[in-house]
Amino acid sequence: MEYGIIITIAVFIISLIVNDYKRYKHSYYSQITNHSYLAIHFNAGISGEYSLYKQIQSFEMIGCKFLFNLYIPRKNGATSEIDIVMLHPKGLFVIESKNYSGWIFGKEYQKQWVETFPNGDKYRFYNPIMQNATHIRAIREIVNDRIPIYSVIAFSNQCTLKDVTIKSDIIVTYYNSLALNIDHKLNSLTNNDMSAELFNETYSKLYQYSQADDLIKARHLQNLY
Repeated sequence: MEYGIIITIAVFIISLIVNDYKRYKHSYYSQITNHSYLAIHFNAGISGEYSLYKQIQSFEMIGCKFLFNLYIPRKNGATSEIDIVMLHPKGLFVIESKNYSGWIFGKEYQKQWVETFPNGDKYRFYNPIMQNATHIRAIREIVNDRIPIYSVIAFSNQCTLKDVTIKSDIIVTYYNSLALNIDHKLNSLTNNDMSAELFNETYSKLYQYSQADDLIKARHLQNLY
């Protein structure tokens, strides 16, 4: 009897894994990034990015398109690494993913924010709003000036935004609230939709930067240090 129960549980778990694998391989994220199935479970950065994508994947049903890990050239010769760009007829949502787990403290105009942990450890990191502003300036050099660009900072559900002060209309939220926040933002916009031609043209311009080779990625890392 016990052996039969073990077999049943094992078959059930394998079935879940197989179905999850199929969903991933058929996702737009998998097709664009070519990340392996194992990477979304064992690479923290990729895991966070994929988790974030799943929260807003439903926007594909209304015609949105996504690009991931874009390496956009900057005027100083460096590159900006952008986590996710969501293209919507009303503009571009440039999304910076922060897969953190501690308490987050920071104000919009402070250069450094802080992540703290129960054991007292602290980790300082560059203000993600300023970071994303740099990304947006790089994108602005490429896309049509008429296209609005919106800044979005999304933190993992495992962290707590303990004392984060934002006075502008920049979206700072959690992964599981991201879709709702973007939807509210879209409902507040009064600008006209971009034409299908401009939408597709913008996607084509940005797509090439989502297909960076290892050399571009290595140079990006060198410029960070």
